[in-house]
Amino acid sequence: MAADPDAFQRLNDSEVAALEQLGVRRSVSSGEYLYREGDSGYDFYVVLAGAVEIVVTDQGKEKVIARHDAGRFLGELNLLTGQRVFVSARVAESGEVIVVPRDALRRLIATDPSLSDKILAAFLARRAILMSGAASAIRVIGSRLSPDSTRVREFLVRSGIPHEWLDPDTDSEVERLLLEFGIASQDLPVVIATGTVLRRPTPGVLADYLGLTIGRLPDRDFDLIVVGAGPATAHRKDYVRSSSRGSPSVVRRDPARGSKITSAFRPAFPEAT
Repeated sequence: MAADPDAFQRLNDSEVAALEQLGVRRSVSSGEYLYREGDSGYDFYVVLAGAVEIVVTDQGKEKVIARHDAGRFLGELNLLTGQRVFVSARVAESGEVIVVPRDALRRLIATDPSLSDKILAAFLARRAILMSGAASAIRVIGSRLSPDSTRVREFLVRSGIPHEWLDPDTDSEVERLLLEFGIASQDLPVVIATGTVLRRPTPGVLADYLGLTIGRLPDRDFDLIVVGAGPATAHRKDYVRSSSRGSPSVVRRDPARGSKITSAFRPAFPEAT
């Protein structure tokens, strides 16, 4: 990952103490995975001792894109949105972490503005970096001339999901991937997401797999609905904090202008297809 100061903030002693009240200490061993690509969810981790590497699988091999040592914390926006995990967290040096459940983290974000600003700034910066650094986690294979391919790719772009688009007409790597995953030409477009192959998926099917559909919310009641919000509004930290309270918020923007719907940073709920 590029050196973005927001993405790699370090917690002070009082902030670590506040988080420890919400979680438990746990020893970790070198080589252990705290979470993996494709997991449906994960907890918030604070590194007390040792080091944890963030890795993404690229062409069958793990590539390190970040490393967190004592005083740093793990996670990015999908910890709040419920999206599937794009990267894996692998313990590089044995040590100790604080494990904070996701629901406890959401309560903290709603009630501690100072600490929540630091965590949310890091999550936003990390998602921006992952748009290129973790692109190989989700691969779209389809012709640029195919309307189905275009719909899938537009959905991922609108939703801010890291991905890589491979055109079978121009990309030499496509043939290897088709053979590796047993994909026929009539199956295109396909989405290879964290090792799972989705053949000719609609945006709705892809959203459901990634954890982006409104039906995946544990509570379908909302305390705030904003219609016509602009791009900056949906990415402001105060919206995330307010949506981390009891009921989430929904922001609805005009799809014709490249916009989306969000619920606690849950973007682009597609219509059922």
